[in-house]
Amino acid sequence: MRTPFPSFTYHYWLIRRTYTDTDTDQRSESTDESNRKIKRLSRRKKRAYKKAKTSGNVDDTERYKRLQKDTTYECKKAYNTYIGDMVADSPKKLYSFISSKRCDSSGVPLLKKDGIGYSDPRNKASILNDQFCSVFTDEVQDNMPSMPTPPAPDMPAFQVHQNGIEKLLQELNPHKAQGPDNIPTRFLKEFAAELAPCLTLIFKASLKQGKVPSEWKQANVTALFKKGDRTSAANYRPISLTSVCCKLMEHVIHSQIMRHLDRHSLLTDQQHGFRKRRSCETQLILTLQDLAAGIEEGEQIDAVLLDFSKAFDKVPHQRLLHKLDHYGIKGNLLHWIESFLSSRTQRVLVEGHASSTAPVRSGVPQGSVLGPLLFLLYINDMPGIVSSPTRLFADDSLLYRRIRSVQDTAILQEDLRKLEKWEKDWMMHFNPSKCEVIRFTRKRTPILASYSIHGHELGVAKNGKYLGVVLNEKLSWNSHVDATTKKANNSLSFLRRNISSCPPTIKAECYKTLVRPIVEYAATTWDPHTTTNINKLEAVQRRAARFVYGDYKATSSTSAMVT
Repeated sequence: MRTPFPSFTYHYWLIRRTYTDTDTDQRSESTDESNRKIKRLSRRKKRAYKKAKTSGNVDDTERYKRLQKDTTYECKKAYNTYIGDMVADSPKKLYSFISSKRCDSSGVPLLKKDGIGYSDPRNKASILNDQFCSVFTDEVQDNMPSMPTPPAPDMPAFQVHQNGIEKLLQELNPHKAQGPDNIPTRFLKEFAAELAPCLTLIFKASLKQGKVPSEWKQANVTALFKKGDRTSAANYRPISLTSVCCKLMEHVIHSQIMRHLDRHSLLTDQQHGFRKRRSCETQLILTLQDLAAGIEEGEQIDAVLLDFSKAFDKVPHQRLLHKLDHYGIKGNLLHWIESFLSSRTQRVLVEGHASSTAPVRSGVPQGSVLGPLLFLLYINDMPGIVSSPTRLFADDSLLYRRIRSVQDTAILQEDLRKLEKWEKDWMMHFNPSKCEVIRFTRKRTPILASYSIHGHELGVAKNGKYLGVVLNEKLSWNSHVDATTKKANNSLSFLRRNISSCPPTIKAECYKTLVRPIVEYAATTWDPHTTTNINKLEAVQRRAARFVYGDYKATSSTSAMVT
């Protein structure tokens, strides 16, 4: 007789581990009773199995099967209770549980270097650190480029107030990880009133002297996988975990710089990344309005999707400081930012093991508060050097132009040449292999032209992804809806595999968190009007309704389930 012991033993161990991981004092009496019941059933089932195997009696076999069924039922009941307690206690625990079930949550797998695979965490950390350091820019300070616009007014001095620091401390998320200085975020939040005066004095002294403590310039780097081959270190992005106290200081400086930039309208309108009241959706709406207007007027628009290579890591510090001075950021604040960027160090952490410490020669820290704003200021002048419309969202760039004649294609190519000169002057780099051209038109005989960057001819595509939305050359949303429904159905199938036995409230919560955002992302820009695409999206909703209520009968109405 075949026994399911190994499978049951695993699930029973999972239940026990789940409950024993929680605080014993917080366990309810019902939970303890459930655990005791499962243990008793497990022991009785084992004894029944041995007896049935020895005797071969039909009654003994039936008794064993009955106990096996009862034990499985109690395990599922305890498991669902645990999930329900997680939702009631903290939704974050539920999301962490769901993330742990995903295949992409396994950390950094085996990495290859020179054709040899390495699985040891310390070796993987060293490989990633070497890769991240290899993209740094070694700046040549001779012949500093000039800015195309007049200098901005000087930014006025500002004060650091204790009340503001205390408010920032109170708003900290206590679950955020501590930085290399090992000061817990929860400690800073709990003792906000006591720590605010001390931190205020430190921040004032740091800003007055234009110096940043060396402990604030250390970073523990986590490797975040992007896409492609997981065994290649080049396919990972570095995210820096820095001092929480330094981030508080960055918050103060960030708000003051943004106030200065907004007062004088220094940031280009084409930039929608990392700015208030601007988002991917606002950028897409403006871009699609231009493209749709051109198609409705029977014209052709050639668009070039530009891809920066390691943009945040390549920003040269002296050129960045030169631009900050041009935008009116001077004096002690400029010295503070210079100190913030210089003499930085980093080490990569993988599975609790750290690489050796390496100097950071260029770039703005990804994961810091001030880094994204500094990057925006660094590429802020890029749209002004070309005559064609440009759209920016951080380092995602789009250059396009209405093509009425061959001369327009020549102008667009000349704009690409100007961008080549700009990247050379400012030591940035476009990746031609990842740049592509889309011709938005419904003409039967469009004007064909080839475009190139660094002598590399850019490929022409019928579909291209911009800010997470698939753009089609005829502005048809078939491809985007297909991609969206496929991704949503994959996530829904993942939930069905892992939490199908959970109560409807939990399944509904997971659907709202993991599936519906996929369907609704930037929907204001592509909301379909064709019956076919609407039905594809509605099919996802109907599958989700059946999943939540566990009702897959053909005679059941999904509309009634929703209501």
